[in-house]
Amino acid sequence: MRENDAEDLRDVEAVLDGDEEAYARLVERHGPAVAKQMRNFSRYPLTAEELAQDVFVEAYLSLGKFRAEAPFRHWIARIATLVGYKYWKKRGRAKKLVSLSEAPDLPAPEKVERDPAAAAELLHELLATLPPADRLALTLMYLEKCSQEEIAGRMGSTRVMVAVRLYRAKRKLRELGEKEPWKGRLEWMFS
Repeated sequence: MRENDAEDLRDVEAVLDGDEEAYARLVERHGPAVAKQMRNFSRYPLTAEELAQDVFVEAYLSLGKFRAEAPFRHWIARIATLVGYKYWKKRGRAKKLVSLSEAPDLPAPEKVERDPAAAAELLHELLATLPPADRLALTLMYLEKCSQEEIAGRMGSTRVMVAVRLYRAKRKLRELGEKEPWKGRLEWMFS
């Protein structure tokens, strides 16, 4: 057990006993990791910050359900994943999703750049066209470097189902990348 894990357990117990300062310590300790994770769900800093706040509100309301079977940092990461996924689903309902067959109508930058920031923006544009569950699986695998076991735990699924979802999501992304206006813009990113 890491030292922070023991501190987390003490702070969780203190919060449940009514110590408000203990929750502030948990937020301070885990805030940067949650904020980083939420930037994978929204490229807009204010939205990512709001999502991080939602994570800590959800965690506070659910703290009585924390069983300490895994470290608090894993528990909060799972809550962050669920909050981000709900955000994507809510956004998907709020706007018409673009099907893969309609993807050629998406705007393309005028030139291909090998700038990492431009590549990140392009990747997020492409991921945004996928269904939320596919987008979540790819984000956890490639942006958060989670194993299939970890993804299954965060998504409440099995490793086999995650493997299938990843395979299908990568195929959809590849198909999208082969269509205009994306054609040729992705090859250098994934080579």
